[in-house]
Amino acid sequence: MQLLGGKLKGRKIKVPPGVRPVSQRVKKSCFDIIFELTNGKTVLDLYAGSGSLGIEAISRGASRVVFVDQDKNSIKFIDNNINSLGIGKDTEIYCKKCSLAIKYLYRKKICFDLIFLDPPYYKGLITKSLQLLESYDILARSGYLIGFCYENDDYAQKYKNFSLVIKRNYGQSSLLIYKK
Repeated sequence: MQLLGGKLKGRKIKVPPGVRPVSQRVKKSCFDIIFELTNGKTVLDLYAGSGSLGIEAISRGASRVVFVDQDKNSIKFIDNNINSLGIGKDTEIYCKKCSLAIKYLYRKKICFDLIFLDPPYYKGLITKSLQLLESYDILARSGYLIGFCYENDDYAQKYKNFSLVIKRNYGQSSLLIYKK
């Protein structure tokens, strides 16, 4: 998988077997929409897989990215991708279930400007993540949640303090952008 923009444009990252990364087309559209929101921002990449979303954010100027995935093999790939690109000083990696990571980051009083949610499809994890992020508020007041799901997955148009501001379909994938 290739990075699409910023200082690392054209560089490649590796994807673990069995991980479904966001397609290049959807990722490009997402970053075209949020291009001005990444520069100098702190980012959380939940359900990180290969780390492609967080790494793309660093390439486009994010100051710090935290990667979370519960799969040890994915964590190895993220670590290898980060090290091969020389961006380790701008990152942290946690091998935890996303729900536990959210609670941990909340207790540490860490807030993020952008949170990427790219969970496995068909499990309702976008809505479950919104519920957790409502209870354990780690999104900055002017922050955005950016979710990716299958077009027929359940997701909330509005969930308490989060409102869906953009929804775009790309084939069978949907991009969801929530504002706090």
